[in-house]
Amino acid sequence: MGVGIFRQPANLLSSRLCIRRVSTVTDSVPIASELLRGRKLALASYLALSLFICTWAQTQNNQVSLPQHLESLVNDRLEATRCPGLSVAVASHNQIVFSKALGKSDIEQGVPLTTASVQRLASLSKPITGTIIMDLVEQGKLALDVSVRQYLPELPAFYQSVTLRELLSHQSGVRGYADEESVLFSTIHYLTSRDALKVMMTYLLAFRPGTKVEYSSLAFTVLGAAAEAVTGRSFQQLSMDFFSNHGIRGFALDDLYAIVPRRVHGYLVDRNLNLQFNDGRVVERDYLKGTNGEITNAHYYDISNRYPAGGFDASAEDLLRFVIAVGSGKVLKPDTVNQMWSAQLTSDGANTVFGLGWGVSKWKEKTKMVGMNGLELSTAAFLRYLPDSGVGVVLLCNAEGAKELPELLNDVLSATAAP
Repeated sequence: MGVGIFRQPANLLSSRLCIRRVSTVTDSVPIASELLRGRKLALASYLALSLFICTWAQTQNNQVSLPQHLESLVNDRLEATRCPGLSVAVASHNQIVFSKALGKSDIEQGVPLTTASVQRLASLSKPITGTIIMDLVEQGKLALDVSVRQYLPELPAFYQSVTLRELLSHQSGVRGYADEESVLFSTIHYLTSRDALKVMMTYLLAFRPGTKVEYSSLAFTVLGAAAEAVTGRSFQQLSMDFFSNHGIRGFALDDLYAIVPRRVHGYLVDRNLNLQFNDGRVVERDYLKGTNGEITNAHYYDISNRYPAGGFDASAEDLLRFVIAVGSGKVLKPDTVNQMWSAQLTSDGANTVFGLGWGVSKWKEKTKMVGMNGLELSTAAFLRYLPDSGVGVVLLCNAEGAKELPELLNDVLSATAAP
């Protein structure tokens, strides 16, 4: 597979030119037979050397062309995104071939963003939690198709029909709030997901589990609580256990009170951007009245009420390494990965865009793709991975209100996945 749409014609042309030069020599010089045999040997050596040089040059082009193209692409588009800091990591054939960090990690302190900077992953945390849950399934500690009340008996009776499969695939009906704003702007620091569950579990389900899809972050709080119940560890602890057991580095929980080395600061870069909630409400940012500046600090929030849904921090490189490890069968068994990355059906057989914790789709309507988008008050994040070719892209921006990120993501992926 080629790694850049601009590269292949140049390589083919280069090879043809080398061969034509050799052919011209043989066609234009009539000589005696002995001399011809000697020249044929010399010609064969020259041909082999020419092809070697052309192959070497082509290999060198393949090694540098994609990174150079991506470097130019990301540099040229940074200003249009309005990201204070932008991290991009790209893989081809399950090897990281490009990593770039531009802008600032902290505007006030003038700290530059680096490829080691730790960004908030927002909903890119859901695939991580999905993988943790499937690891516990492999261990026999959790089962996908039994009632979640088997692990959390404190849940109300109406949770009896809710399974882990439905929670992972956004088919559970769990909303867990009367006012979504109170979830988004929560300032309560919960020690465990099970503690956070106590606040949300009394709210009725929005629909009968399995009958439809409705994106739910708090469904992942229920998953985190179930994992806590079977391990005897907080979600923070059990997730770090998971990373340690599988040799995965660079991840942290976005605990406001913890010291997280290299954690970036979060911003709002469009103060005129209204808050839009799943129930259709649009809310202006009245909290910014009296605050000057086009760019502001992000609204304060404590994400411990939904760590499993949006609470992980990592660099773009470390997240991509995690995805490659999963895709390479180094974390879960291949059958488990295939199940996790397969679209889950509703009870009436309708296809969906969710696997188990992961979004699933098709690249160019034909190639299997997994990933997720993430948005919080301080970050925008994107992940795409093509399992069959090992092509992956992670894009992280430390701001809400950034522009043209989906377009940049698409262009980076197109350049990397081009045949």
